[in-house]
Amino acid sequence: MSGMFGSIGSLFATGPRLRYDLDERPHDARSLGRWTHAGGTSRESGERVSVFTFRGDAQRDARALEIARNGVRRLKTMRHPNVLLVKETLEVETGSEIALHVVTEPTTPLETHLREIARGGSDSQGGEYLLLGIREIATAVAFLNNDCRLVHGAISLASVVVTERLDWKLWGFDLCSELDAIGHGANGDAKLIHGAYLVPDQYKPEEFRRGDWVSIPEGPPWAIDAWGLGCLIQEVYSGGALRGTDQLREVSCIPQTLLKDYQRLLGSQPTRRYNPKKLIENASLFANKLVETITFINNLALKDSIEKERFFGHLPRVLEQLALQPVQKKILPMLCDALVFNQAPHQAILPMFISAQDIPLEAYRKIVIPTVLKLFENPDKMVRLDLLENLSRYADRVPDEMVDDPLYERLSTGFTHADSNVREMTLKGASLLVPRLSERVITASLLRHLSKLQIDEDPAIRANTTICLGNIAQYLSEATAKRVLLNAFTRSLKDAFPPARLAGVMALEHTTQYYEPAEVSQRLIPSLAPLLTDVQKDVRVRSFQVLQIYLESLKRHSDALEQGPEAAAAHVEREQKKGHANAAKKAANVLSWAVNMAASKIGGPEEDARAQVDLTNERLMAKSFSSAAPPPKLYGESPRTSTQNTPAVSLGPSPAKAMSSAYDSSRRTIESAAQKVSALSMNDDFNDEDDDADGWGDLDIVDPAEQAARERLNSRTTSSSARVQLPRTNSGGMKKSTSDGWGDGDDDLFEELAPPPAPKPSIPSTAPRAGLSGARTMGSSGHVGLSGARRPLSSGSLGGLAKPMGGVKPPPMKLGGGAKKPQADIDLEAMLNG
Repeated sequence: MSGMFGSIGSLFATGPRLRYDLDERPHDARSLGRWTHAGGTSRESGERVSVFTFRGDAQRDARALEIARNGVRRLKTMRHPNVLLVKETLEVETGSEIALHVVTEPTTPLETHLREIARGGSDSQGGEYLLLGIREIATAVAFLNNDCRLVHGAISLASVVVTERLDWKLWGFDLCSELDAIGHGANGDAKLIHGAYLVPDQYKPEEFRRGDWVSIPEGPPWAIDAWGLGCLIQEVYSGGALRGTDQLREVSCIPQTLLKDYQRLLGSQPTRRYNPKKLIENASLFANKLVETITFINNLALKDSIEKERFFGHLPRVLEQLALQPVQKKILPMLCDALVFNQAPHQAILPMFISAQDIPLEAYRKIVIPTVLKLFENPDKMVRLDLLENLSRYADRVPDEMVDDPLYERLSTGFTHADSNVREMTLKGASLLVPRLSERVITASLLRHLSKLQIDEDPAIRANTTICLGNIAQYLSEATAKRVLLNAFTRSLKDAFPPARLAGVMALEHTTQYYEPAEVSQRLIPSLAPLLTDVQKDVRVRSFQVLQIYLESLKRHSDALEQGPEAAAAHVEREQKKGHANAAKKAANVLSWAVNMAASKIGGPEEDARAQVDLTNERLMAKSFSSAAPPPKLYGESPRTSTQNTPAVSLGPSPAKAMSSAYDSSRRTIESAAQKVSALSMNDDFNDEDDDADGWGDLDIVDPAEQAARERLNSRTTSSSARVQLPRTNSGGMKKSTSDGWGDGDDDLFEELAPPPAPKPSIPSTAPRAGLSGARTMGSSGHVGLSGARRPLSSGSLGGLAKPMGGVKPPPMKLGGGAKKPQADIDLEAMLNG
C-alpha cells in the first residue's frame, strides 16, 4: 500500500504539490486518529473543497501511516451515495515527514453541524431532518455489512460529515476490514485489529473491547457497526460526543419512535443485534413528510408520469410544512437536477422557485439561474409557460451581464412560438425585463418582435402588445420613442378588435410628451377622429376625452406661437418635460390605465351583468397579462394538457382574452362587411414573413407611373384635407422597414385594417397602361397584387378625393362576378386632365 502513494509522488520530478490553498483555521471537531479537516480553495478554478490531512514520521509512525493509507484506499474504491466522494489524493514527503492529503467535496463535521443547528434555535421540524441523516448513515453501514461483508469499525460522530446539500456521509475507513480477515487475529492483515487503539472504549461492543477476534467472524457482519450506529444515535440527540458507556442508558433524549430500534442496536449479544438494513426498512420510523419527499425525488426514474404529476402538484403545500434548511439546501438542488436531466415534469418548476425564494443571492445565482437558462432550451411548451409564469420570481436576481444574453435571447424565441399562450406570456415577460435591457437589444430585437405581435392573429395579443409598448415607452430613447410610438398607437386605432382600439386610445393619452404639435394636428387627431363614432361606447367615450386633451394642448401651443417661434419651441420643451415628470411620478402605478381597460365591459347590453374585477389589491401586471397562478394541485387533480394552442390550466385568461370572448359573442352587432374586410386584411397582408420588413404594413407594391400621377395630383391640390401621403418605395417598388417596423412617422401604416362603415364608390378606370398589361390582381387583403385587378379605395386613401374634385359622385367600381370584366388600374392621368 505504501507503494501506491510512492508511485504518485514519482510522477513529478520535483515532487507533488497540493494545488489547494487551505483555510487558516481547520475544523475543531474530533477526527479519527491524527486526521485534520480543513476547508480549501482550488488555485486554478476557485472551487471550494475539503482537505483531510494525516501527518506522521516515516520511521516512528510507520504503523499509523499504514492504517491511514488503508483508509485512503478504501475511501477511493468505495462508491455509494452515502459514502464521502474523493476528488483527489496526494502523498507528500518532506524529509522524514509524510503527509497524506484527501481532497473531497466541501463538507462540515457532523459535530460542528449539530452545534450550528443548536445555535439556530429549536425547530419543530428538526426531528425529521435528524431522522433523515441517521437513515442515510444506516444505509451506508448496511451496504458495507450486508453487500460487501466489510466492517467499518469506527462508526461515531467523528466518522460522519455533512455536505453543502445536507447529505450525511460516512468516512474514516482507516479500520475498515473484511470480516473473514478479522478471524486471523494479530497475525492477519485486518486493520481493525492493528488499529483498535484508535477507537475509544465507549464505542466498542464487549467482544471488540476484549479482543475476541475468533468469535467476531462467527457472528453477523453488522455486529460491531450496529453498536457504533447506536452510539451515533445517542450522540446526535444528545448533541455531543459520547462521554462513556453509561450514557447509552440515558434514553430521555431519544424519540419514542426510535427507542426500540435504538435498544436493539445496542444488544449485549452480537447475534441478536439489529441489522441496520432492517432499521432503514422500518416504514413507520421514517414515515414523515421530509423523508417521503426526498425518497420520492431520489426515485423519480422509477415513477410513472401520473405519480410524478400528483406528487409535484401537492409539493408546494408540503414545502410550507418542512424545515427551512433541508428545503433550501437539500430539496432545492435535487429539484434542479431532476428538471435539468428531464426526470421531473414541468409541475416541478413552481416548487423549485418556492424552495429558493429566501436563499442568499449568491446561492440563488449558483443553483437556480443556471437551471432556468437550461430549461429555456427545453422544447416542451408547458415548461416554457411555467418559466414565463414565474418570471417575476427570478428576473431581478439574474446578474446584469446575463440579462441581454443569455436570458432575453432565450426568452425571445417565444415571440414566434406557434402557441398563442406562449406568445402572450413572452410578451409579459419581456415587459418585466425591459428596465434592465440595453438600448441595443430593445431597438434591434424587442421592437421588431412587438411590431409582429401587433398584427398577430390572436386579437388579445394585439391589444396586450399596445399595452406593453405604452408601458415600456419610458425606457426608450427619445429618438426611438418619437419614431415608433405614434405609428404603433395610431395603427392600433384601426384594429377590428375593440379592446385593441381602446388600448391605442389610452396609450396615446399616457404618452403625450412624445408628440410634436405638428404630428398631433396632422396625424394623431385625424387618426383618432374616426373613433368618435365607434360602435363601442367605451372606445367613443375615451376617444372624446383624449381628443379634448390634445385640442387643449394645441390651443396652448397656438397661444405660444403668437409670441414667436422661440416662445413656441420653449413651450413645447416645457410641455414635454412636464409629461416626463408626470410619467415618472406614475412609474409605481404604470399599468393602471391597462387595468382600467381590462375592467371595461365591451359586449353590449348583454354583458352589463358581468361581475366587475376587484383591481385594488391585485398585482397590476398579473391583471393585465393573466400571470396569477392558482394554488398547487392536490393529488388526483388532472394535469394541464399539452395540446397545442390550448391554454394552460394555471394561466387564467387575460383581460384581453376575456374581452375577445365577449366580443365574439356580440360581434353580430358589427357590420358584416367591415368584419370581412378586416379579416381579409389581417389574414393576408400582415402575415407575410419577411426578414427585412417586420410586419408594420410596409409591404405594399406601388406602380411607379401611379406614384408619379399621385404626386402631380397632390401638387395641384390646394386644400390640406385633400393631400395624400404617398408610401416611400425602394428601387423594387416594395416598401421596406429598416429598423423596428414603425417607420419614420410620416405614413399611415395601418390603413388597411380599418373596417369602412360602408363601401365607398370608386372612380371609373380607363384601359390598362402598356406597362402593366393586366399583370395586377387584387389580393385577399385589398392590396394591389401582381396579376389582376385592383381593390376599391378605402375612405382613408384616394376615395377621399371626391370632395376636392368638386363633389361629383363617380359610379361604383365592380370587383368581379359581373359580366363586365373590371379594369386593371385607375387612370390618374385622366383625373388630372379631366
